[in-house]
Amino acid sequence: MLMTQDNLIRQISDREEINTATVRQILKSAEDIIFNCLSTTAPSEPVVIKPLQGIRIERNFIDKKNYSKGMFQHMTCPEHVSVKANSSKYFSGQVNKKLFSGGTGIEL
Repeated sequence: MLMTQDNLIRQISDREEINTATVRQILKSAEDIIFNCLSTTAPSEPVVIKPLQGIRIERNFIDKKNYSKGMFQHMTCPEHVSVKANSSKYFSGQVNKKLFSGGTGIEL
């Protein structure tokens, strides 16, 4: 299954009885705000954004690095930021619990 942004917009629109254009505009605004937070904060300052419960977007600064071993020997990686999205164990557990309805969530 692939949930596209258009499918999500239609489902929100139908469920909440809101015009699809309004939902699209709200999601576009959220996307712009998230992008601004990630791209305008000082590079060395870590950024964590939690757009939905159980989902987080993290931006971390990676300093300039000179490689001295292996295939990338004598290469220099410039300073940059890394952006990653993660879901919490709780979120995964809730999905498993709902999917396998008799389950207890995360099993260790």
